Amino acid sequence: MKDLLVYVHSPARAQLYMTYAAYIARDLGLSVRYLFVHTPSNFPLGMPGSLSAAAVISQKDIDREIDRIKHHFELQIEKLNASDPDLPLLEYKIEIGFPAEILRAYCRSDMVDTIMLSSSKEHISFGDDADNIEIIRKVTCPVWIVPEGITYKPFSEILYATDYHKEDIPNLKMLAKFASRFPASITAVHISSSTGFEEKVKGEGFEAMLKKETGYNMISLKVLQETSGEPLVDELHDFALMMDADLIVLLRENRGFMDRLMHGSRSERIARKTRLPVLIYNEERK
Repeated sequence: MKDLLVYVHSPARAQLYMTYAAYIARDLGLSVRYLFVHTPSNFPLGMPGSLSAAAVISQKDIDREIDRIKHHFELQIEKLNASDPDLPLLEYKIEIGFPAEILRAYCRSDMVDTIMLSSSKEHISFGDDADNIEIIRKVTCPVWIVPEGITYKPFSEILYATDYHKEDIPNLKMLAKFASRFPASITAVHISSSTGFEEKVKGEGFEAMLKKETGYNMISLKVLQETSGEPLVDELHDFALMMDADLIVLLRENRGFMDRLMHGSRSERIARKTRLPVLIYNEERK
């Protein structure tokens, strides 16, 4: 069984986030590996093998911090297992280094199916969390971003957002397999600045083609007309609310689209309003 690798910033304050991960892993048939990455201020100096007095002190500080993190992980996992005996295997791992590099190495292994990150605030923030953006750009497996403070419920309506990319079809096939576990409807939302795009895709029977190619009938196609007066991420957020979506799915390789989302997400409006989990697919597959 592969892992859902859950990157945890602070196990002492991550009860809801760790609980969310445990339940979604259960529904996806995955085990859970919680991961904490400690990056000492003088890393990689002061690691074992160094002979300096400063290094000895640094190593003691590292050991003390790791013991503290272990304690909190064990408490949280004990609480989770006591609350529901049907949860999957819950384990934790503590690494020393740089988060993006360590997560990339895990994703390249055969053990990890997907990774999960939490947003730094109680909302989805595409562009304000530099660590998350670096991880998203470096790893080679799908990435979840989960707002802190939300509770898990099985998905019923999934919004797949794009401005059309050649990898849409293979990623929608993967998404269809995922959605069928709940089951959830998928709305492929094509965001376009072209006024004739909606008529074009309807005329070419694109929705029927999506159902045929994915083998999933609970899929539909919508076109969201991009305007010049409102940030793209705000338009997407409003559309997600209108369709009662409970998950947004994006394709990382659509760089221009992602960059527009990341730029737009700095607005205070989206920071106040958006509380949906996001799943980002990557075209590089193992």
